[in-house]
Amino acid sequence: MAQPPWYLDRAEHARMLRKVVHTPPPPDVTVQGPCWIWQGEKMPNGYGKHAVKGKRIRAVHRVMWEAYNGREVPEGLQLDHLCHTRSCCSPIHLEPVTPSVNTERQDHYNRGKTHCPHGHEYTEANTQVGKDGKRRCRTCKAERRAST
Repeated sequence: MAQPPWYLDRAEHARMLRKVVHTPPPPDVTVQGPCWIWQGEKMPNGYGKHAVKGKRIRAVHRVMWEAYNGREVPEGLQLDHLCHTRSCCSPIHLEPVTPSVNTERQDHYNRGKTHCPHGHEYTEANTQVGKDGKRRCRTCKAERRAST
């Protein structure tokens, strides 16, 4: 009988856990337990990657969450690292959320910006938030439309 896509047998699970080091979470976050820092190969964006069963390359945090929760990450959702550590794969530090919530929670340098690149203030009336969670200046959008 074929196993579900999220299933890890004991040998595969043990192989993955050998590449994990437990460290305290960052001091500015409140999460249960230590971070499980992936010591294996990483993607350019800092997330751990692993060839599950020697085949398909997958993000380690997704593999771990799915294995520990016994199901796939629900369609349309992303896993948010509550510890803000991309290389962490602790299942209890991961929460399935919508892409916009995940972006909203990020401690991203763009969040502190008060004006768009063209100097228009980001106010509620002048700001549009896209499906990707990014802010867009309505004044700039109107100016682009007017120039075409």
